[in-house]
Amino acid sequence: MANDKPAGLTDEQWNNYLEHEASWEKRLKERYDHELKSDPPEPPWLKFPDYHPADMFWRMGQGEDYLLDYFGVYFKYAPKTDLKAYKQKYPEHKDWLGTYESFEI
Repeated sequence: MANDKPAGLTDEQWNNYLEHEASWEKRLKERYDHELKSDPPEPPWLKFPDYHPADMFWRMGQGEDYLLDYFGVYFKYAPKTDLKAYKQKYPEHKDWLGTYESFEI
């Protein structure tokens, strides 16, 4: 579970980690509220069309950051009605089938 302290960590270390995670989650929610809610991110195949979904670009660096900190944040916080409209506006590219489902919670 997310709140189970791993062996070898002090209470202080674990509490610092939990505070950091909460702070990061708050920042991501603020990004949605102040940026992505009114200006949703493009799907990855449009934002970076030169990169195949299996490319390492999506596993580290700019591609990974985009998927996690923008595209994923939008899918985490947007209401279902907004996600439905988004998916209609941007049907999944054939190489990216299953992407929307993998980001929906």
